[in-house]
Amino acid sequence: MNLSSPILILLIAQAYLILSGCIAPKVDKKPALQLPQPSSWESSVSTTDKNRSSDGWAYILGGEQLNSLIEKAISGNPSLLAMSERLIAQGEQATILGSKILPTAQAEVTGSRSKRNLIGFNLPNGSTSFTSNSFTSGLNISWELDLWGKLADARDSAEKSFRASEMELQGAQISLAGQVAKGWYEVIEGSQQVLLAQKSAVSLAQNQNFVEERFRKGLANALDQKLAQTGTAHAEAKALALQGQLDASKRRLNILLGKYPSVLLDQNLSVPANLTSLKVSQSSPSILLANRPDLLAAEQKAQASGLDLAVARKNFFPSLSLTGGPGSRSDEFKNLLDNNFRTWGINGSLSQSLFNGGRLRAAHRQAKALQAAAWADYRSHALNAFVEVENVLAAEIRLAEQEDLMELAAQSAEDASKLSWERFQRGVEAIFNALENQRRAFDARSQVYLIRKQRIHNRIDLHLAQGQFPLSE
Repeated sequence: MNLSSPILILLIAQAYLILSGCIAPKVDKKPALQLPQPSSWESSVSTTDKNRSSDGWAYILGGEQLNSLIEKAISGNPSLLAMSERLIAQGEQATILGSKILPTAQAEVTGSRSKRNLIGFNLPNGSTSFTSNSFTSGLNISWELDLWGKLADARDSAEKSFRASEMELQGAQISLAGQVAKGWYEVIEGSQQVLLAQKSAVSLAQNQNFVEERFRKGLANALDQKLAQTGTAHAEAKALALQGQLDASKRRLNILLGKYPSVLLDQNLSVPANLTSLKVSQSSPSILLANRPDLLAAEQKAQASGLDLAVARKNFFPSLSLTGGPGSRSDEFKNLLDNNFRTWGINGSLSQSLFNGGRLRAAHRQAKALQAAAWADYRSHALNAFVEVENVLAAEIRLAEQEDLMELAAQSAEDASKLSWERFQRGVEAIFNALENQRRAFDARSQVYLIRKQRIHNRIDLHLAQGQFPLSE
């Protein structure tokens, strides 16, 4: 069969369009993570499901009060609420991209009226112009066939980005819970420090009265009196400063809860933290990679970048689109529903980019670089997660030992302060030594409260580093 020259040229052109798509750059396989990791943590203390609870770490650590505070923060913190709404918007973006795989249909009704002048023509009725009407209605259907799966890849990329945002939202909730828990124990420790300072100020004021009474009787000199006054004033000033710090801590905690930064808190501030001993177990860095929300989010983003790279490659392939649909056409609007005026049409379009100034290849190289960057980000997140866990596990033993030693030092300092004051009352020791021993006793007890808070914060950091959700599952 002989083919005419135009038909032969058309067939050759179509074959070129299809074959040219096949020379597009190919997508690299998933890159090796190059993330060596030991089978267990270096620290001698570890934690796994043995240290987890279905009640959540907030309840285990601080009971119902801390649990309630974190629930209020997660439901009322404005930054978290804004993040939740953005997540909803991102989920809709995945729906929008997914809809491109399906055909679109649009109903239309159009009408027009036109007038034409016919100068020089002799019409039977003597007119030199005429008017005409045109009305059409129909269902316009358009569909880009996803021959290469490009549209599906774009949709899947958006879905993975959405899942990454879900993981980031969960990570933000865990982080907020950690801030609330730390803020609550900051307030508890601050309250203990204020009470300690006030108690010290009262004690020094009583001692000052004793010294002034002896001074009036001529049993103490002016130096003793001034030193006693200095000690009392310093203790009272310290109590005021600590009260200011406590008020600031309360305001920060109320902000986290999404409330006005007030110094009022409807909470019992005398609840001690429940620091159960961590148990040696089979926990490992590989388990951490499967549980931390930020690592899961980074992995989803890297997988989404791989799909974006696939889309960039498939942009080299030809695309096929179909348009058309049923309708009707008439000079009279009332005839649009008449079957005698029915019409239909269908159009097909096969297109292939031949020259675009290197845009497609540049976009492919860009997507490839972004994929490599996404996996590098994943490795960076993983290394940061490893060091966070190693640091808090190592600090667990050190802080526990420090707390025991500081408690011993505080008890000894308080005993020494009592003995020193008794010796001063008997006149065998200078008031300077008695006041100095009182200051040391105060500082030692203050350090006990501080180290206790640091240990609680470290335990919170351990839950955060492992990506454990604070509330009951």
